[in-house]
Amino acid sequence: MTSRINTRGQVGKVLANKTGGLKVQNENLARPPLPGKAGASSFLRDTTNKVLGLKRKADGAPDEEKATKKRSAFGDITNAIEKKINDGKKVTAQKGRLMRSASTKSLVKPLSKPAAAKDKVPAKTAKAEVSAPEVKTQAKEISFCDSLPSSQDTVFSSQESKTDLDDSAAYVTASEGRYCLSKASLQASVLGCSLPVKDVVEKAPVVEQEPVSKLPEGVEDYDKEMENDPFAVSLYAQDIFEYYKGRESNFVIDKYIDRQPDVSRSMRAILIDWMVEVQESFELNHETLYLAVKIIDLYLAKTVIKRDVLQLVGSTAMFIACKFDERTPPYVDDFLYICDDAYKRKELIEMEIKILKVIGFDLGVPLSYRFLRRYARCAKVSMEDLTLTRYILEMSLMDYELLDASDSALAAAALLLTRIIRGDSTWTPTLQYYSGYSMEDIYHLVHHLHQMISQPPKEHLKTIRNKYSHKVFFEVAKIPIPETLNI
Repeated sequence: MTSRINTRGQVGKVLANKTGGLKVQNENLARPPLPGKAGASSFLRDTTNKVLGLKRKADGAPDEEKATKKRSAFGDITNAIEKKINDGKKVTAQKGRLMRSASTKSLVKPLSKPAAAKDKVPAKTAKAEVSAPEVKTQAKEISFCDSLPSSQDTVFSSQESKTDLDDSAAYVTASEGRYCLSKASLQASVLGCSLPVKDVVEKAPVVEQEPVSKLPEGVEDYDKEMENDPFAVSLYAQDIFEYYKGRESNFVIDKYIDRQPDVSRSMRAILIDWMVEVQESFELNHETLYLAVKIIDLYLAKTVIKRDVLQLVGSTAMFIACKFDERTPPYVDDFLYICDDAYKRKELIEMEIKILKVIGFDLGVPLSYRFLRRYARCAKVSMEDLTLTRYILEMSLMDYELLDASDSALAAAALLLTRIIRGDSTWTPTLQYYSGYSMEDIYHLVHHLHQMISQPPKEHLKTIRNKYSHKVFFEVAKIPIPETLNI
């Protein structure tokens, strides 16, 4: 792909001529990287690919992706609690426990040995015989739980106090949950004591789970097929994309060009065309490109700028998107380099802060590209048809008229247009179910996209067409487009 980018030519001159202020004059984005920067790894990778005879591959087919090595992120995690049973030994009072003071009038018998208390002298006699120093010494060895009263006011009855509490089978611990404790059990559990099994009341009622609703007739259950793949998160996939659709209302962008005296539609299209070339040069994810374009529109819809900072906004938006979506995002110096050092490092960082403040630091924007991946997987679309749909969707990024269109509906319309171009104008029940749109809902978007790609390419906006004319992308940009649509 580097050879194609080298032949683009006049990138900076076109930007300078069309915008009147974009300061890029570099005609070759793929010159050797600066030493010690992120471009070095890219240069080494490109050199290795040439030696081994490798070339850049397109995205894998949605239904043929190779599963990576599965690994538990946090190891073995369990909520099981080890049972610890008091063997009848005295528990030394710890810091923070309530202990009896030397002024205590009576010393009650320990709860852990009720049977042995019968063999001793009565409580009144013991109280008279024990001196104050002895009471203080003994109080240090008795915890608050062991000093619970055993008279009629205690939480246990007289018959229960005769139970052999040293028997481990007579107790339950926190790990033996799913039981409801009685009022006395709850009181004792707060105090940190174990309870006999007879004080545990009946089990809580088991709530039966409602059966999962069946899919409409003719709809293939894709999530059911992928339930054994942990990376597909099939249990939550449908809810995730329903959540994405619900968030679309938070990122509605109105048409702002009328409020931007120094920015025009053509300038916006030139900027996005340049960003596509940056995405190819750095080999970034497609989601990064789509998110960067959204960040630009969100920022320009709320802030009036001068034309000489338009490219700075574009490169900074790409920088922010890389941080959000890339595993190893390029450095700041790499983005200054692609701008031909027209801006300083401080200016880019300040612009990053401004953009994030204006958009509210919310980068979880629903993207049409993500919706397309979901639709294509569920409908099991071929890789060639998916690539053609990506080409249509990527061309729509430069169309200012589609600025306020729903991303989920736009992805569905692009996929339907691809099916029509391929000679299949049916919108299957599976696609209708997973997309949430009927053919009537996206009818107007399909015609708009058809008119967009039917236009002859402009001389200064050829990057996307050239990109998808490559064999890696099945040369989908060369597929003839019908003049009329049979829908």
